[in-house]
Amino acid sequence: RDALDQLASVDPDLIILDVEMPVMDGIDTVKAIRKVNRRLPIIMFSSLTSRGAEATFDAMQAGANDFATKPVANGHAQDAIKRAGADLIPRIHCHVRRSRSLARGGATRMPPRPVQVASMAAAQGKSLQPMNVDLVAVGVSTGGPDALLKFLGNIPASFPVPILIVQHMPAKFTTMLAQRLKDKTPHNVVEAVDGQVIANDKVLLAPGDFHMVASRNQAQMVVRLNQNERENSCRPAVDPLFRSVAKVCGRRALGVVLTGMGRDGAEGARALKASGARVVVQDQQSSVVWGMPGKVVECGCADAVMPPEEIGRTLAKVCKAPFPKKLSVR
Repeated sequence: RDALDQLASVDPDLIILDVEMPVMDGIDTVKAIRKVNRRLPIIMFSSLTSRGAEATFDAMQAGANDFATKPVANGHAQDAIKRAGADLIPRIHCHVRRSRSLARGGATRMPPRPVQVASMAAAQGKSLQPMNVDLVAVGVSTGGPDALLKFLGNIPASFPVPILIVQHMPAKFTTMLAQRLKDKTPHNVVEAVDGQVIANDKVLLAPGDFHMVASRNQAQMVVRLNQNERENSCRPAVDPLFRSVAKVCGRRALGVVLTGMGRDGAEGARALKASGARVVVQDQQSSVVWGMPGKVVECGCADAVMPPEEIGRTLAKVCKAPFPKKLSVR
């Protein structure tokens, strides 16, 4: 309540907000802030619990921009501060830069280098042609829940191609995300289980703290989960998924990179392109952070650039069922 009373006079660059507070909780505070300021960045500082995850998603639905997680209460205070800073500080810089740029009427990133401009122009000028696809692999981070709602919400339940998703989130948060996507889109979104068969009746989401990869088990495709080293400081990470899909499906794969900080997915996009697959990325204007998709464009691996809802509609039009399996006769 004190913060709300001082909002106009202090004019903060960003708010870091807890969920459980006296007088007014974090969700109500987000709603109150959004009534008077639509652009002020809000980062929720959430506990790593099921209740914390649910409250965080409620706050983001109410208008919060992002979240960071509180370190588990064990070990030394300095270690906890270090872990919290590693999660929070990059988000603070990112959202403040974006907010100031929007206030000036500019783009959400610094002007791209010439090679990136050329890559962007080429990608925006392309349209995807109808194709047989065995698997759609999706990578996303900051701003992901909203982007995934728009993406999956524009793909019909009858979509004939399996979808695998890696969202940078900790355990419990991915459980909550899968449930929310299931409730709000036409798809049966579930957390993947090791050895689960990949089929088009379920959208599989990588569980927090596990990499998810595609594998072949005789005639079937299955997912495998592992806790190998973090990649791009993330687990789950997008690159392991993309690399495995390139190996398993080759040119009959399609990669999608949505909003997110960092460069996770760029190396994997190179692998997909090298195998003959296609890659679509979210555009800069609709991205909360144009880090991950921007890096894919920068390396020349994007076949098309568009908002997430348009990606969904496009895939629904151009993706045909996988090629029929051919029987081998001896």
